[in-house]
Amino acid sequence: MDKDTKSYGHIIQGLDTIDVAKIISKKNSKFLAIGLQELEESLDKNEKNFNNIRKIFLDNFNDYTRSIMRIIFGDIEE
Repeated sequence: MDKDTKSYGHIIQGLDTIDVAKIISKKNSKFLAIGLQELEESLDKNEKNFNNIRKIFLDNFNDYTRSIMRIIFGDIEE
């Protein structure tokens, strides 16, 4: 177990790191688009809290994706 990330690192043999990152990015974009579309259909864009809800959704989704990348590749942001 990695002490800093408190996760178990996984070695993926036979896969190119760039290909894995591209796949994750593509899936992230797809699910993000679907989620935003559903959010926009559920709420009126002129609603007072719409922009705040959208920002929270985007921030949390991107944090989740970043955590997946961290689990697979380790902490590459440092």
